[in-house]
Amino acid sequence: MTSLFPHPPYAEDQPQSHAILYLHVARAAAMGGSFIGVTTAPASLLVSRYRHQTPFNFSTLAPRLLRHSGRGLAIGAVAGGLMTYGRMMGREEIEWQDRSWRLLENKGEVYTDWWTIDTAAIGAVAGLVAARRGAIPLGAGTAALGGAGLGMATGVGYMISTYARGRTPA
Repeated sequence: MTSLFPHPPYAEDQPQSHAILYLHVARAAAMGGSFIGVTTAPASLLVSRYRHQTPFNFSTLAPRLLRHSGRGLAIGAVAGGLMTYGRMMGREEIEWQDRSWRLLENKGEVYTDWWTIDTAAIGAVAGLVAARRGAIPLGAGTAALGGAGLGMATGVGYMISTYARGRTPA
């Protein structure tokens, strides 16, 4: 997404550096938050199974997975904005420009941005369709947000599989 911004040849000419940095960190934190949500959903269902005898099957896991990943996405995005503010508070404009310019220069970050946005959109549509058809007992907004979170969580899997093999995106 940040690759949609202009990318001049020199860092000191980078326009909209604040927006680029905020969007990048919010996206990365939302991706991390949704991945954490994916791991907490089965754990909470296991606890619920032993306390309340809740069955552990797809019909109980899917709504919980969507709810947790959607919450993780929202909390992560807000935390990312706050972290950027805290880290860059009082910094000179050239520091903002340099960091955002380096993000746009990094092909792996640009590729990860696009991968994450694509999978979040696909996940949101899938969650919305599943909720509308009654396959998942959630509201449309919750299902779409959770689907976007699950889609963003696949970005973490992409990064692990790509970088663990020592490859970098083209």
